[in-house]
Amino acid sequence: MTTYLTAMAIAVAVRDLCIHCASKGRPIEGLYLDSVVAQTMRDTAALLPCPDDVFQGIAGAIVAQNHCTATEAFEQVLRMLDTSRSPGYSRWRHGGWYVHGVRYPSGACGCISSNYPDKKWRIVCDRRRQDLNAPGDVTFRSREEAARAEQVLALQAWVEMVRSPADEGREHP
Repeated sequence: MTTYLTAMAIAVAVRDLCIHCASKGRPIEGLYLDSVVAQTMRDTAALLPCPDDVFQGIAGAIVAQNHCTATEAFEQVLRMLDTSRSPGYSRWRHGGWYVHGVRYPSGACGCISSNYPDKKWRIVCDRRRQDLNAPGDVTFRSREEAARAEQVLALQAWVEMVRSPADEGREHP
């Protein structure tokens, strides 16, 4: 847990609570912010580890890609790092599943599938795999296990991109 990430999570949580109160016509003066801050700190501690420079780099890239506000980008990054949320899925046109909330530096989304001869779950665009059943071919017991692994793989790609001295047009999954 980093100070910047925690501060941004708290700011978003307080903003969301104020918006909720305003939408219900309730005054915000009576809010018990200490409990909001304490809960948000606990929630933030459970996120995937993400250094501040990577968090800011991911948010900056999302702003550029989506033309959204910095706050909206921070919310997306917080969701990307949240392992407590169950992954959401949509059918992929090639028979696998898009994984909601998994995003790569190129803008690509997560995709997993068990449409292989051995029917094992795999990350579709896993750079580690050269061939099926060869070294680097990582398989998973379930769709959720594959989605969680892709969440970590995507974060590793972001770390590489943010920390590379110059992104010389190399391809990211």
